[in-house]
Amino acid sequence: DQFSSLLFISQLYSSAGKGKEAIDSANKAYTAAQGAERKQIARLSLATAQQMAGDHNAAEATLREILKESPGNPIALNNLGYFLLERGEKLDEALKMIKGAYEVDPTNPSYLDSLGWAHFKLGDLTEAEKYLKAAEKIDPMSATLQEHLGDLYKRLGKMSLAAEYWSRSLDLS
Repeated sequence: DQFSSLLFISQLYSSAGKGKEAIDSANKAYTAAQGAERKQIARLSLATAQQMAGDHNAAEATLREILKESPGNPIALNNLGYFLLERGEKLDEALKMIKGAYEVDPTNPSYLDSLGWAHFKLGDLTEAEKYLKAAEKIDPMSATLQEHLGDLYKRLGKMSLAAEYWSRSLDLS
């Protein structure tokens, strides 16, 4: 259907680094969406496109709007938490949001990765390794996760292990 096609196109544009086009397609998907659930999915895609386009304030605003309507939405919690981590902002709030997503689905490798990355950013490397390794058991093919593990092992002074994970990340991407 048109909604699904527009979402897919938005994701393709995001992957290609074409932020404006990704945002336009996500907005069109929102307009085409029938029902609250599909509208929320379109807004999640919009936030991702906004973040990829460098419009961090808009991405944050979009996700906060979703969370006002649906406070326990794990995707919005994880995405906003991760976006904040990547910007180095509100790290304690980011951790709290990501924990909220993790509590909904503790086996989701994206939430485990985000939780590990939050602990890494906050300097708790033992907890970071625990969650990142748990995520790796579920999704060993994530280039981002492999990169995070490389960064962790570098910080721990384990350079050969760091290089191994970074190499995996490069191979996967």
